Amino acid sequence: MARRLYGFSQRGLMVAILAAGTFMVGAATAQGTDPAAQVEARQDQMKRLRDAMKTTGAFVKDGTGSAADVKAAAATISEVAGKIPSLFPVGTGVGIGDSEALPAVWENWDKFSAANKAMADAAPKLAAAADMGDKSAIGAAMKGVGASCSGCHDNFRVKK
Repeated sequence: MARRLYGFSQRGLMVAILAAGTFMVGAATAQGTDPAAQVEARQDQMKRLRDAMKTTGAFVKDGTGSAADVKAAAATISEVAGKIPSLFPVGTGVGIGDSEALPAVWENWDKFSAANKAMADAAPKLAAAADMGDKSAIGAAMKGVGASCSGCHDNFRVKK
């Protein structure tokens, strides 16, 4: 009589374990474990940040767009800020694809994480300023987000 565990025979349990392992390997491959693909995905997210800052800057400097556009931009900034640490897996620095990420990212992960936290903390302030609709408050909050961008670019990115 075959032993049973959690209602599975030994053979059934082995088949289930192998199937789960195969699924997990396939899922990891589908998520882009290729370092160059990870760099490209990271760059796509950074372009979203750039576009959000352009939207905010256009409202503050040129009066184009609306406070609602700024609030949507702040939501994008918050969303991407929450992803940033996961966008920098080890092995995706300079020399991989078009990466401009310096080794300092991984050598000083705590400092890198703190710079990212500054962005995550600044984004809600931008959203709150957009709720008020006050251009000067939005401009001040935008400076906070911009400073958080500089915190990473100045220390963890190849200088342009």
